Amino acid sequence: MAAVAVVGRGVRAGIRCLSLRGGNGMKGSVQVRNGSGDVHITPRYRQMPQLTKAQVRRADFLSSFMWFWIFWHFWHDPEAVLGHFPYPDSSQWTDEELGIPPDGEE
Repeated sequence: MAAVAVVGRGVRAGIRCLSLRGGNGMKGSVQVRNGSGDVHITPRYRQMPQLTKAQVRRADFLSSFMWFWIFWHFWHDPEAVLGHFPYPDSSQWTDEELGIPPDGEE
């Protein structure tokens, strides 16, 4: 009879652990998570987001610095973009080099 009581207690504990009614067990119990409530940024369909003045200033500063960096390095190191070798003089190329047939051929 003692074995039946032990098995009964084990079954009741198992049912309590698996219960969806909020038993003491971790598995299967429904937990409610209380977050901060509503959405922080309300989605706006097909509308631009409203930026703060600090965001606009930060974006202006970063974009200004980016263009300064590009133009500074283009001015002081143009070979990085244009190449390290002088451009060939295209007026000295022959018609054969350019793939132009002679005037007498048709």
